[in-house]
Amino acid sequence: MFATGSQRRRIMASAIAAAVLTVSVGASAHGRAQAAPTPLIRLEVAANALRPAVRLSQAGVIMFPMNPLPRCSMSKSSFGQPRSGGRTHEGLDIMATQGQEVYAADNGVLIRQAIDGATNATLSGNAWTMRLADRTEYFYGHLWKFAEGLTLGATVTRGQLIGYVGDTGNAGPLNYHLHFGVFPKGGPAVDPLPLLTIPKACTIYA
Repeated sequence: MFATGSQRRRIMASAIAAAVLTVSVGASAHGRAQAAPTPLIRLEVAANALRPAVRLSQAGVIMFPMNPLPRCSMSKSSFGQPRSGGRTHEGLDIMATQGQEVYAADNGVLIRQAIDGATNATLSGNAWTMRLADRTEYFYGHLWKFAEGLTLGATVTRGQLIGYVGDTGNAGPLNYHLHFGVFPKGGPAVDPLPLLTIPKACTIYA
């Protein structure tokens, strides 16, 4: 007597269940069942794997280098603008008020210091250049003053206060802003804007 379609499906389901049971029992006998991750662990691993991608897609990869309050604004076209002498603007000007805190955007070493009034500070005014472990350099220009206790060659940590916004160098009187430059692995400057984590308090103009 031939089995009906319904009977064949029941037989097939029973066979699959038996095969699964056999594999499970075999795994337990060798101790592998205990090592398999539980659904909760698998969920946590997936969450951990996704978190970096979400963070990088919603924000930049570089910490914002300045306290955004009470003022913070910048232009999308700041980088690459023409300057006198055939130069181009190799950074992002973040408009602010005098004295807003400026921070180390990552762990690094202060490798160059320019002091307003010196021959090497005509353009930058008071400025720091910090270098990261991969030789990437961050440049902070037009500072009002440097954070107390810091000297050339000092090691700084991400988020550490390194100076205050000013209008030194060729910024122009009362044109308070931070010139922030990014030089990946010591190479040519790149536009910092798409790399920065921009606080909600900041305004970005076209």
